[in-house]
Amino acid sequence: MRRLALFLTVLVLLPLAASASEPERTVDINIERKLTNFDLGINGGEISPDGTQVLIYGEDGYAHLLSAENADDESTDVRLENETTNSLKAVGWHPGGKSALLVGSGGTVLRYNSSNYALGEAEGSASMAGKNINAVHFTAGSSVAYLGTDDGQIWKYYADTFTLLNNEASSRITDIDCLKNKNICVLGTLNDGIAVIDQADTVTWISNSRFHTWVGIGCEDPTMNSCTGFASGMKTAPIEIDIIDSTQSTLGPITILGELDGDMIGDNTAADSSTIISLAPLGMARWNQYTEDAFLMFSNHNASEEDVLLGGDSYAFAWENSEYSGFLITSQGRIVSFEPANMIDDGDVPYVLVILVALCVPGVFIGLIYWNSPWLQKKYANLFKRNKSGEK
Repeated sequence: MRRLALFLTVLVLLPLAASASEPERTVDINIERKLTNFDLGINGGEISPDGTQVLIYGEDGYAHLLSAENADDESTDVRLENETTNSLKAVGWHPGGKSALLVGSGGTVLRYNSSNYALGEAEGSASMAGKNINAVHFTAGSSVAYLGTDDGQIWKYYADTFTLLNNEASSRITDIDCLKNKNICVLGTLNDGIAVIDQADTVTWISNSRFHTWVGIGCEDPTMNSCTGFASGMKTAPIEIDIIDSTQSTLGPITILGELDGDMIGDNTAADSSTIISLAPLGMARWNQYTEDAFLMFSNHNASEEDVLLGGDSYAFAWENSEYSGFLITSQGRIVSFEPANMIDDGDVPYVLVILVALCVPGVFIGLIYWNSPWLQKKYANLFKRNKSGEK
């Protein structure tokens, strides 16, 4: 009987143990549509400063405008004319939201005009010819943008002029982001660490940041003079910015998000000063810069449950219209909506099982105590005998 009781205990607790082995998803996903019936090769996107439009880009000069709120509605799409056959790698919106720069391979720098949906070569971009540009971002309060190349060069764009600021690095600049209320920016590289660009265009490399492969930079909280660096190996670290003397900026302690499966490949802006972390294979997590907490949004397993082809697709760009509610664009052109999870779905522990466990577990443990206690067994036997005598 003791062995039977122990077996029942393990059997009852096994579903909960399996569920606890991986974080619970926080969103439900649904494939809304596909932009085309072939692989578009979408590389990324960016939401406009007013949060109404999303500009996505990809291979062969592909550029497409979506409604941020109604990305599932094909009637709101605007397909921009191809102005190049080069691959587009990044986009940066001007803070005013009336224009944007799209950059890519072969020195491609295109300027998008939101008033007439025109897309054309940016003036002065001839100086970038032959360079593969991988990142671009405008500062918060000016018409200055910083660009990063595949070979580690940092350029400044202002008034149709491109100026080389720094070429100390040799590896790809993977991402650039800027403080929300100050014209100070931070960039990450594959092998050369993290750099800070101050308001005087001075570039400072943070020495102890060279030991990690940085894939994203997020400066989402406007109340903080800091950003978060995201690195391969599920690593995050705060980047503390000295706004008076940027040379004194430092990298904080590394945190490894070991509970999440896969690896980080980038980041996008989320609602409420948070960040969406893109995971490979296809998955998403949500990061809060202030609390330094990460929550799984959905895993590759969840994506495969929704559609096996979705599970084999890859992340291009995602955004939130409100907390845990928004859209994901995949590289092949699938538009996937997500909403806060309904925890009664098949993929979660059903409420009936939770109630059953709540009822059974105390009884099983009491039974284990009873079968291992001769004193309790004797007391129970004596009580049972007295009750039988009273009935006679």
